[in-house]
Amino acid sequence: MDEQNGKTIEKVKEMIERSEDIVVLLGIGTVIESGGENIWSSRECYRIEEKYHKSPDEMMSVEYYSARRDKFFEFYKNEIISSCLTPAPLYKDLKRLQQSGKVRKFITQNYFDLEERAGLEDVIELHGNIKYNACPHCGKKFNVEYVRNAKGVPVCDECNSAIRPGILLFGEKILNGLMTEAVNACESADLILVLGTNMYDNMVKFCTGNYEGERLVLITKEEHYTDRYADFVIHDTVTNVLPKVISDDLPKITPKAKAESEPGKEKNEKQNKTVTVKK
Repeated sequence: MDEQNGKTIEKVKEMIERSEDIVVLLGIGTVIESGGENIWSSRECYRIEEKYHKSPDEMMSVEYYSARRDKFFEFYKNEIISSCLTPAPLYKDLKRLQQSGKVRKFITQNYFDLEERAGLEDVIELHGNIKYNACPHCGKKFNVEYVRNAKGVPVCDECNSAIRPGILLFGEKILNGLMTEAVNACESADLILVLGTNMYDNMVKFCTGNYEGERLVLITKEEHYTDRYADFVIHDTVTNVLPKVISDDLPKITPKAKAESEPGKEKNEKQNKTVTVKK
């Protein structure tokens, strides 16, 4: 670890100990550290186009799901849900942070169910979750194993309709209520941790757009030209950094004490509109 990272780690550790309202944004890097792939990386995009003759964007679109359902599920089962990812050690540290009472929300656009299986609570899943699948006709729910093990297109065992995956596809929109919840949480946070992504990420830009604090911390492995928009930057894997910034004897905040310490301010009401998803 270089000297600059070391100094920043000590500063971030001190800020976490003093904070009472933390919001954590989880990027694709946390999936990669859990053994997953970023299908939108240059290497994976090239591999997928060679194999399927389509880009990941095209194959993960609502139009492709509707028009070529057989090919959509071939891709979805092979590339998205082929295996069950195991939460990386970083999730244990996030669980410890949550148990201190300091975390208001976890916000993610990942959909691999890592947060729930790691025991995290108060999670906003902007792009849905692979574990939630449903028949659009009768509403019957199906788990990811049912979809994964189906031959060809998975269909409802009640009405024989094609099952709809529980994740957001390209061309669909996030309801404003979900985004408003995420934006409001970030706006009132006293510390934001951005993990495993960069400041150019659409989730990060949208969620932190109204944040006026000076404790926006970016922890990510790769450098990016937008790093300058974060107040503190640590370049390393999230798994390596979190044990250094989340102490074992982290002061705990009781729900009552936290409620008494929060300023009584009304949240700004947002217009009821939708936000187009861009990945």
